[in-house]
Amino acid sequence: MVVAHPVIRLLARYSEGLRLAAEHGPKSGVVLEYAFDDIPKGSGPFGRLIDRTFLHRSAWGSARQRIQTTKELVIELLGRRRSAGLATMILDVASGTARYLHELARERGGDDLVIACHDRDPHHVMLGRQLIQADGLPRFTFSVGDATDHASYLTSRDPDIVLAIDLFPVLHRDEAVRTVMRLAFEHLAPGGHFLCTTLARRIKGPAYWDLDAFGKRPATRRPETIADWLRAAGFGQIDQRFSQPEGFALIGWKPEHREPGA
Repeated sequence: MVVAHPVIRLLARYSEGLRLAAEHGPKSGVVLEYAFDDIPKGSGPFGRLIDRTFLHRSAWGSARQRIQTTKELVIELLGRRRSAGLATMILDVASGTARYLHELARERGGDDLVIACHDRDPHHVMLGRQLIQADGLPRFTFSVGDATDHASYLTSRDPDIVLAIDLFPVLHRDEAVRTVMRLAFEHLAPGGHFLCTTLARRIKGPAYWDLDAFGKRPATRRPETIADWLRAAGFGQIDQRFSQPEGFALIGWKPEHREPGA
């Protein structure tokens, strides 16, 4: 059951975004999708003003930027494979509603692209299914899965691209992060890529919006640390990119062939 902050419950009478947050929780897929759309709605001019303020929170701006940069990075990786005449299987192991992949499939989908999204939250999975069904995207699936569980990496064939977007900040144990890297490396097709993101510093804001299901704020890790762990897992050619304010995306490549003695 969602328990909203008293101020949120009060203003939810006027603001559509706050109403959704009070009803579904601030981290719900419904609220995230609403924030990504970035269209203020509410009861009269006052309600829309409150909703605009809600949508202009720095955290939402950062999330929208992360969605856009992730989409651009996946387009880049997909473009390389298409230039080589290769089909692509994408596995997202902590997808949420996978807004970046949803937009990608709408705009650049094709018979050469298969997308599988896994997430621990069944509400995210159900909403994701509804969204892709509404857009008629048959080569796009959502399933319940845990990014630290081997079974969640089992797909129709080894993926060519594995994504772990905004996952590491919710994994507070370093060993859990390294487990995700190890599993991604094991299940990636040779020559495949692993794309992940990390927060170097927390974005300032009220705790109500940042706490996870266990009452913890996002974990922070320097991109240099993530790069070192990726190399230790076997990845090469580590590429670091901007993801969002205080956040970075890192791309690791799985070699085509295992080095002798490795």
